[in-house]
This record gives sequence, C-alpha cells and structure tokens, in this order.
Amino acid sequence: MPGERSAWSLLLAATAPHPRALHLPVVGGEQLDEPCSRDFLALAFRHRLPGLAMAGLAELDVRLAPSAAAELRTAALRDAVMVTRLTARMFALLDAFAAAGIPARVLKGPPVAALAYAGGAGLRHLRDIDLLVPQRWFEPAHRIILGQGFRTLLDIGRLTVAELPRFAHELPYVDEAGCIVELHAARSAHGRGGGQADGFDGDAGSTLPVTGREVPVDPPAEIFVHLCRHGASHAWTLLKWLADISHLIAAAPDVLDWDAIAARTRRSASQRHVGLALALARDLHGVTPPAALAEFIDTLPPGLAQGLAAGLSDPGKGGPTPIQMARLEVVLASGLGAKAAAIRDFVFAPTIQDARDWPLPRGLLWAARPALYVLRRRRAPA
Repeated sequence: MPGERSAWSLLLAATAPHPRALHLPVVGGEQLDEPCSRDFLALAFRHRLPGLAMAGLAELDVRLAPSAAAELRTAALRDAVMVTRLTARMFALLDAFAAAGIPARVLKGPPVAALAYAGGAGLRHLRDIDLLVPQRWFEPAHRIILGQGFRTLLDIGRLTVAELPRFAHELPYVDEAGCIVELHAARSAHGRGGGQADGFDGDAGSTLPVTGREVPVDPPAEIFVHLCRHGASHAWTLLKWLADISHLIAAAPDVLDWDAIAARTRRSASQRHVGLALALARDLHGVTPPAALAEFIDTLPPGLAQGLAAGLSDPGKGGPTPIQMARLEVVLASGLGAKAAAIRDFVFAPTIQDARDWPLPRGLLWAARPALYVLRRRRAPA
C-alpha cells in the first residue's frame, strides 16, 4: 500500500467527516493490493460501515482490488435497501401509534442520519428501528406491532408484556422481510433497576425530517448525549457509533446547540460519557471537540480513551463481557452515589432471563440475583 498506510488508518480516514485531513490523496489515485483490500473490507464489515467507507474511498481516490470493491458495493447497496424497508415500516408503525393515541419517538438511526449525514441515510448502516413509548403505553404498542406483521424475538416466559419494562428496557421484533423493530420503555438499560419509568423525562420532544416526512424524536441535545451513553454502554466496540459522533460534531453549526448539550450533559450526570466520546472522535477521526464540552474530556481517567481505541482495529475482536461493561459504567458514573447505583443494578437488578428461568416472586428476584448469577455461570459450561 502506498505510503505504508494500514487498512485501519485508511478506514478511519474514509469514515471521518473530512477524509483528506487524515489521508492525503495520491496524484492519480491509489490502487490497493488484494491483501490490504481484504483487510480494509474486513474492518469495514466488522464496524458496519460499508456505505460510509465506500463514499470516503471515492473522495480519497483510493481503489480496492476488484473483488473486494464488488463486495463493498454489494454490502452498501444491501444497506440502502434495508434502510428503505425499515423507513417504510417506521412510518406505518408511527401512523398506527398516532391513530391509537400512543406517544412515540424514534431513537438513534433515522434521526442521526438526518442530523449527521445531511439526510443521506444510505451512508449509515441501519439494523433496526428503535421506538420509545411511555411505559404505560408499552402493552398497547406491543399489540399494534404484532398487528403490523411482526413477531417477537425474545422469549419472555412467564412475564407479561406489561411488566417486562421492570426487567428490560426494550423488546425486539422482526417481520418476514427481516426488518427489526425494538420497542423501548426507556432509552437504555442504564437506570432500569433504579426505576426509570418511561424515558421521556418531561421534555416536549422535537421533530426531524426523514426522507421528506417529519418524525417525532428526542430534542437534539438529548440525541447527542444518548449516543454518547449508548456507545459507552457497549464499550465503543463499533466505529460506526463513533462516526455518528464525529459527523454530528462536523455538522453541529447547523443542527446542534453545544450550550444546550452541555446543560443536558450535566443534568443527566453524563460528563464522562460525553468526554469519552469526544476524546475518541478527536483521537481517531481528528475532530476538534466543541469548546463548550471540552472540559468533560478532563474528567476521564488517564488512558481510558486510548485503551478503548486500541481494541477497535482488531477485525476479530468480540464484544465486552457483562462484567467489563459494568466496570466501565462504574468508571464513567459521576459521583459515589451514581457509582453505587451502577454496582447495585449490576449485582441485584434481575434480568428477563432471571425472571423467565427462576420461579420466584418478583421481589425475591432482587435479593436472589447474586446467587442466581453465580449459579448460571457454573451451569454454563455444561
């Protein structure tokens, strides 16, 4: 590869808001050999970035080997088709919810594509549609989704749908075309055990145009903070999530208010979550942190961002273990109270699996959770 650049550094450049700032194009373009093309392809697929990677390579005038280029084009086209299908399903469900008087918001994918990629949803891999409803509307929303031709992907056993939000923040569904919808009673699993009720937090919400139609979403400040928390909850194992942050920052003069985001960050005690996202975007995509948020980077423990960034470039790397994710959540929690709550939720908050597998009264599941966790791990090898 010309210039001895690695496939990883090329993927970082191709998926950055300004690719040429990280990879100086060669006059006449670059032709990658087969091994390097395969390495690039493996990383692009692992991080679910075919469309954005292909667009970035074109801007850099870098060409993959023919077979790898064909695979990347096919994957990008497949993503674009799935985005179209999912968007149509999203509109149908929102219409059905509105007809039933159910308030709902679209999380993550479509709003992020509209804000960060100038509406270019095909640039962003979309695996599913996330719909947030207040907890008291969870069961009616569930019935509507089933009526739209979906089936549940999760065995909830003896639990009722109405009580499921006590044990999980979402319920996934799939239709015959492979479109996945996740119904949320809260934005994330964080705080589930602490009684997080519906995730709307008393705000008025907002709307954003998605393929020409206004859809209900969180306020833009919450969208950004939630993305930072979501990436941290998965230990930032996918570059796709970081690309969203980087492109949002680049688009921010037109779509985001950094002072509002700073206030939302402090109100939700997310200083370290936001600081970590900014540090990773700076170190990997060369994005300058907004001045209003730069102080949050200083709240991070030394080496935390660098350690997470180092693990991203391995195409075979698996996800973090539950204990590793819990440890990171404790590290990122602001204050002793928040750290204690994170430990409490990990140790005591029962999961759907607990409620499904153990015939105990709901209240006893909390007390029995540590013993059930150990027992399940001992049984796992068998």
